[in-house]
Amino acid sequence: MDVDLVCERLATAAAAVPGIVSSRPIVPDSVVVPCFYPGEITESFDETFGGMVVVEIICRVYVTNSEGGQRQLRRFMRRRGSTSVKQYLEADPTLGGACDDLHVRRIQGHRIFRVGEVPYPGAEWLVRVIGTDSQEV
Repeated sequence: MDVDLVCERLATAAAAVPGIVSSRPIVPDSVVVPCFYPGEITESFDETFGGMVVVEIICRVYVTNSEGGQRQLRRFMRRRGSTSVKQYLEADPTLGGACDDLHVRRIQGHRIFRVGEVPYPGAEWLVRVIGTDSQEV
C-alpha cells in the first residue's frame, strides 16, 4: 500500500464535500479555509502472516474563527448527509484501488489549531486504512 497515494485520494474525496474550499494531500504551511488535509500517520506492520498493514491517518478540517464557521464545522462532522466528510471519505472504501479498505473510526472536535499565528477552529477524523504491504523497488 502506498500511503502517499492514499493521502492523495483522501484529499480528492474530501475536495468533493460541498463547502470545502481547499483540500491538500500534505500538511499545509498556510491554509485557505475551510481546509482539509491528512496529518499524522501511524502504521502497524505485519498484522497478518500475509503482510497486512494497518494505517491510521488523522485528517483535519479547519474553518473560519466565527460562529458561522463553527456551525459549518458541525455540518462537516455529521455522520451522513450532503456535507458529511465521513460520508465522502467512505464513498469508495478502496480509494480507487489505493488500499483494500478504509473506515472513519472517530470524529473529534471542536478545538483550536494554529497555523503560524492564526487560530482556526477544527476537527479531526481518524481514518483506519487496511492494505497489503508492498516492497518498493
